[in-house]
Amino acid sequence: MSNKFTFGSNLKKWVYGLTIIGLLVGIAGALLFDETGHQRRLWANLLLNTYYFAGIAVTGVFFVAAHQLGYGGWHTVFKKIPIAMGRFLFVAFALILIIITGMWIAPESLYSHWAGHHTDSIVEGKRFLLTKFRYSVIVGGFYFLWALFAYLLGKKFISIKNWKEYSSAKSISAAFLLVFGVSSSVLSWLVIMSLDPHWYSTLFGWYNLASYFCGGFAMMILILIGLKKAGYLPNVHVDHIHDLGKLMFGFSIFWTYLMFSQFMLIWYANIPEATVWFNKRFDIPLFKTVFFLALAINFFLPLLVLMKRDSKRKFLTMAFASVMLIFGHYLDFFHMVMVEPMGIEHGSAEHEEEHGEEHAVLLEEGVLFAQNEEHSTVSEEVQSAEVLVEEVHAEEVHADVEASHEATEEEMHAVVAGDAHGDEHHGEGEVLTHAKLGLVEIFMFFGFLGLFLLMTFTGLDGEELEIEEDPFLKESLHHHI
Repeated sequence: MSNKFTFGSNLKKWVYGLTIIGLLVGIAGALLFDETGHQRRLWANLLLNTYYFAGIAVTGVFFVAAHQLGYGGWHTVFKKIPIAMGRFLFVAFALILIIITGMWIAPESLYSHWAGHHTDSIVEGKRFLLTKFRYSVIVGGFYFLWALFAYLLGKKFISIKNWKEYSSAKSISAAFLLVFGVSSSVLSWLVIMSLDPHWYSTLFGWYNLASYFCGGFAMMILILIGLKKAGYLPNVHVDHIHDLGKLMFGFSIFWTYLMFSQFMLIWYANIPEATVWFNKRFDIPLFKTVFFLALAINFFLPLLVLMKRDSKRKFLTMAFASVMLIFGHYLDFFHMVMVEPMGIEHGSAEHEEEHGEEHAVLLEEGVLFAQNEEHSTVSEEVQSAEVLVEEVHAEEVHADVEASHEATEEEMHAVVAGDAHGDEHHGEGEVLTHAKLGLVEIFMFFGFLGLFLLMTFTGLDGEELEIEEDPFLKESLHHHI
């Protein structure tokens, strides 16, 4: 069979069907069953899938650029596949422009904490980045650069025929890696972390990168196995899949290390600005379940399935692990994205502004309060609450709370974590969020998956899948581990 790929009619029907049905049903369902009044379910799903699949796409561009600078040649026989994956960044750039436009038109839809008309002193302290203008310029600019480098690298690497052309492409790779090193972290802060501007994590950029790298290598493996089963890529053999499996396994362990470091250190340090993010999610059964389900899929599954050498050399095992990791890291980003946009508003804008100011003052003064573990309203059944006051007079705190020197750090954290957001003060049985992992989310995910495959296969259509003139082709053909 020829190694020239043809995007045949049967495959087109499946990909176009997946894209059109998934997106149409997902968008219609998000509009019809939105309970927030601001179409937030649609905007949240659009942001979630755009960010996740853009991360998968940029993994392919990074993979090629990194090997280019390191004179790696083992991947040459399938180099066009990660290059084609980068084509989704063209779509991602267009989608991020839609998200930016939506932020200007309806600021309450996603970034209501800082893009709307009410803010607090914590948000004001982050105005260096958190304005609609700076968000538009930085986020739009970085996605444009990602799409531009995907185009330049694709055009340059497809035409490489000798060492001179190979060396000249290094400058493009070096420039991309420089941009990517900065943009990957900055985008995670602005696009994802700013959904809750009262919270921060110093590991968040690396954590995001590890998550979409796992999804990116899983997608690369699935496409290679699919093309191999269809009769293409005759020179791609088990050793190539094995090496990609090692990368997928390695980044899975790296993701777990970062996840544990972020979660454990925040718990151990008990810093109110940090713990509020996890407390809020653990108060919602759906998100507590998603947290542990993502951990089981993204860590325990690759640890148990991919640890052995033989398992990384079996196509069926690798395909199963790849599918699970793509879904598992979607859950990871679902956990990060969906709480804040889909949260129920409590009170007026003026109340939120006043409450945010109150929380900021408490943090600046170092005053912490004690509250019961359920974060319920203070009643006659609440036993004596204790307060630690450091260099602040007791009358400046709360008139209802008795001072004490024995309050535990866990009790003190609970109130500030609850006070950080109005939606943490909830009565018994009150719902904290409208977020769901339902048919809308499933259809939107499959719609974006179809769109990603459509861009990838369109880029490969009519192309020879091997670059025969590439100076590293022989190394790739004889790759053995």
